[in-house]
Amino acid sequence: MNIDIRENVINKIKTDSTEDILNMINESVNTNDELVLPGLGVVLELFWNDLSIEEKTNISKLIEKKLKSK
Repeated sequence: MNIDIRENVINKIKTDSTEDILNMINESVNTNDELVLPGLGVVLELFWNDLSIEEKTNISKLIEKKLKSK
């Protein structure tokens, strides 16, 4: 069976409102459910490719800072 995770995630949330998306992300993060990690990766990928190098660098610095504080 061939499952396209990206397509499945996008189709599931593409009609969601801003509030729905915010709730989905918050619930995913707060439950620590590893099954949602691929979906969050797809969400990141959706906007990552359209970011400027400066925005990508700033986000990467925030991630690095957070990782070092763990």
